[in-house]
Order: sequence, then C-alpha cells, then structure tokens
Amino acid sequence: MAELSPYVLGTQVTTEGERLLQQSRALERETRWLLDRIGVQPGWRAVDVGCGPLGILNLLAKRVGLHGEVVGLEREARLAAMGETLLELRDLTNVRFALGDAYATGLPRGVFDLAHARLLLINLTDPGRALAEMVALVHPGGIIAVQDIDQLPWLCEPPHPAWDALVSTFLLVWRANGLDPLIGHRLPALLHTAGLVDVEVEVHGRIAPPGAYYRKHLLGLTEAIRGEIVKRGLFTEQELAALTGALERHLDDPRTVVTRPLLFQAWGRKPS
Repeated sequence: MAELSPYVLGTQVTTEGERLLQQSRALERETRWLLDRIGVQPGWRAVDVGCGPLGILNLLAKRVGLHGEVVGLEREARLAAMGETLLELRDLTNVRFALGDAYATGLPRGVFDLAHARLLLINLTDPGRALAEMVALVHPGGIIAVQDIDQLPWLCEPPHPAWDALVSTFLLVWRANGLDPLIGHRLPALLHTAGLVDVEVEVHGRIAPPGAYYRKHLLGLTEAIRGEIVKRGLFTEQELAALTGALERHLDDPRTVVTRPLLFQAWGRKPS
C-alpha cells in the first residue's frame, strides 16, 4: 500500500470525530450550492473520499435517491465506525463505508459518476496522486469535485497579537509536515494537471459570528496540534495557555470581527 500522509489533527472519535461533524454542518450551505451547480442526478453512483464520520454523505444520499449509491471512503476505522452509527440513525440505506486510503482506495475503477473530496488535499503530502486515484474511479465523462481552504486571508479585527502568533504557528507546523495550508487557490491547476476538462471554480467567504463553528476554529486547530507545537519548541505549555486564553477572551467580545478561511471549490470532467 502507498505510504500514508500524516494526519496532523488526530483521529480520536471524541475530539476529531466531533470536530469533523461540526465542520460538516458549518460547510453544508456551500456544499449544497456545489452539488446543485454540478447537477447530481437520481441514480448516480458517488464516492466521498476521506469523508470522516459523515463528510457530505447525507447530502449525496438525498440527491442520488434510492436507486443511486454513495460510498464513503475513510482510512481510519474508528471514524468509519462512528459514521456507520450515524448512517443507521439517519436511515441512509443507500450509503456504505469502505476502508481505504486516498492514494490507493481499493474501489472499482471507472464506475462512479462523481468522486468528491472536501478538506482532504490540504491534509496530503501528494495531492496530485490522490486526484489521479479519484480520476481513475469515475467513468469517462464523470465528474471530479474538490473543496479546500486557503488559510490566508484569515482575519481578525481588531487585530490581536495572540491571533497572529497562533496563525503563524499553525502555518509553520503544517508546512513542516509537508502539507500546503494555502492549497485552495491551487485546485483548478491541480485538476487541469490531472487531465480534467471543463474545469470550473468558485470561492466562498463569510464572517464567523459569535457562536459559529469557525469563530474559534483557530483555537481548535491549536489544541489539536498542541503536542507538536511544544515538541518543536515553538511555545511552552504555559505560553500556549496564555495565548489561547487571551485570544478566547478577544473572540468572546461580540465587537470582534472574524472571517472564515476562504473555501475554494473546483470541479471538472474526465474526458470522454
């Protein structure tokens, strides 16, 4: 099997699994727009690569209907098991999970109408290889769609030194692991390189008001990579506690304005 890319944010069900579910809810509006723009049809076969416990499986299931099929590909068995429970609770009988890696899915080739990945490529050291695998999964004329974020511009107003320090730390840790935190704007070029045609792109940006998931997204990311920050000697535990505490107080102020990271969506068609 191909070497796995490191997943920096962890795979604990009680922490990362719940974060991924919150993320799915937070990005649902933009994803509905994408699926409507693509024109997903009843009876389609679709695969959501690197879906975590839910991804967009529920949105795809509704669109493909009972005569369609949705496959959620996830490499972490604990997240897939969490997803199986969610499918049962939501009575999504046209969805199934498959364990596999984005570089070597083990799924049948050339049978899907749509292969999708959201916030996957930003977590991979070789996104081009994963895209090549996705292209292999769809039949000629099938669609590849990817969604990913650009961590810049990611703004907080009024400015705060803790915000700047933690954003810089996150970018440093991400790059140190061979990952690209600014991959969003590269998506169209990556799809062209993968051989797709009729490539289109859309960009979404929003404010994160008090109580919204992305309001304190930076604090959640910092907590997820806290161990690596300390291990690399970027900050001590005490320094991190001071930074996150100060930033949380700043974000709790309703007068503070926070933007979400830009979400790029790109899609294209496998040549017939």
